[in-house]
Amino acid sequence: MKLRKLLSLSIAAILLCFSGCVNKNTLSKHEPITILAPYLECDRLVDLVHKKYPEINLKVLSYSGANTTTYLQNMLAADDLPDICTQTIYDPNIDDVSDRMIDLAGYDFTDNYVESRLQDISDDGAIYMLPSAYSCIGITYNKTLLEKHGWKLPKSFHDLEKLAKKAKKAGVQLCLTQIEYPGYGFQYMCNIADTAFLGTFQGKQWQKDYLTGKANVSDTKKMMDCMDYIQKWKDLGMFTANKKNPQSDDETIKEFMKGNTLFLLGSKNGIGETDGTKDKFGLMPYLSEDGSQNVYILNVTRFHGLSKKLEKDPQKLKDALKVMKVISSVEGTSALYEEATLKANLLPFKDWNADNTYYGDIADEINAGNTAPLIYVGWENTLVNTGYRMLEYIQDKATIKDVVDQLDKDQDRVVNNKPEVITTTTEVISQKSCAKLIGRCFMEATKSDAALISLGKWIKGNGKEQNMAGVNGKLYAQDITESDICSILPTGWYDTIQTVQLSGREIKQLCKDGYDAAGTGNTYPYVLVKDKKLEADQTYKVVICGAGKELTLNDSGIVGMNAAKDFFSKFKTLSEADVK
Repeated sequence: MKLRKLLSLSIAAILLCFSGCVNKNTLSKHEPITILAPYLECDRLVDLVHKKYPEINLKVLSYSGANTTTYLQNMLAADDLPDICTQTIYDPNIDDVSDRMIDLAGYDFTDNYVESRLQDISDDGAIYMLPSAYSCIGITYNKTLLEKHGWKLPKSFHDLEKLAKKAKKAGVQLCLTQIEYPGYGFQYMCNIADTAFLGTFQGKQWQKDYLTGKANVSDTKKMMDCMDYIQKWKDLGMFTANKKNPQSDDETIKEFMKGNTLFLLGSKNGIGETDGTKDKFGLMPYLSEDGSQNVYILNVTRFHGLSKKLEKDPQKLKDALKVMKVISSVEGTSALYEEATLKANLLPFKDWNADNTYYGDIADEINAGNTAPLIYVGWENTLVNTGYRMLEYIQDKATIKDVVDQLDKDQDRVVNNKPEVITTTTEVISQKSCAKLIGRCFMEATKSDAALISLGKWIKGNGKEQNMAGVNGKLYAQDITESDICSILPTGWYDTIQTVQLSGREIKQLCKDGYDAAGTGNTYPYVLVKDKKLEADQTYKVVICGAGKELTLNDSGIVGMNAAKDFFSKFKTLSEADVK
């Protein structure tokens, strides 16, 4: 495979020579390499790339909308990819991207990655998306309390059983469990099952079969064995909610911080530095019965890859590979993240020093491959129901059989339930046209005279969030669901529409000035939507998406998503011709 890559690079180099690459002037005339990496520190990456490769022109595309995952997935499905593309979720067992992404397996920068992280994203030996920073979920434990009693950290469930007896005798609580959200319950179930059958090759195949309706839980003996194992955790005392307010994560943390509880089951980590206690804390894996299949649960924040269209342009491909080489290094990936984020995450590189992170003590274990991916994609239609049932089970309001029955009951919804189609776009609706549609929608909902809808774009120096208050994307030709609308909707899932009283003169000035989201003076343009000519001295009720602090806003109380669903559902199909 490496030989094939070397040959392709050699051919690319020869083509460049024939095209006059020896001319020094061409260094500054390279066609831009585009990158879209939402909510990352792209300015720093651009500066680093330019420092290492002055000839490369790296152009940042922007998306700061409310549904990053859906928008990036829609771009991938439409093959409307930037040269360097990003995804928030990627599973090579589910996602076939071989026709849209370049196989990176033979390039030398992949040697920088820890082997176990490459195995996570290997597609039968091919590598289409490389992992970026990732978080690791385990079980938080009180180091100080263990040391005080001279107890050792358990390496297996059998060890945990022995420790539980010692803790009970000493009057120490074994574990507290956070249960504020149903997703927690679903994850606890999956995480424990990952230490048994679910985390094996056969278990991964079972997951596929469940999601396609070929297998359920109750008829799969090894999955029922997993459920029996979960019952052992409960019987031991690993599922214990705080008594004061069980649904409050804060209350659970507060009780844990009193220092008389050994373990904390939670949705995330983060008890490393606090003013609330002098105790020290660590992270241990979810434990298998004999300790041979202990796992930490990994959640990769971003994946990066190269568009296959680059193969049509040897110079662009050469430049894009150089950018990927930068990204595929500690220095390059660190440039994309804030210091606090880096401290709470791990990087997938062999030379990454995790000593100053929350995971310093366990980095070697994680790199050795004692991990399992976070289970989420494909399970959305049972996650809440099964999660609720698990939380009831934790609180003795349901049995483990009830959890099994819920999973089996939900299977039809998982396999066959499709989200409601609100309209169907017959062609790509541009960002500006989307802004006009949103403006029209919000005007009708609030009975306003006009709408000022800001547009998102990348402005150097405006930070990683850019303009979150405007329209940040386009709609692709497809069936449009709530998730797709949310990806372009300034109000996201739940926010309400804001209006302001402005004179015609003030509206004109705002259109000229734009929206200064970051306070840098570098502004985002407005799209003005109106039904009539605006008189300079007359006052109008105006919908605004992207308002400066000097404006006095009025909350309409109308949820933007509700208005958008009503508006877009009026169109059986939607095209650019429908935009007024």
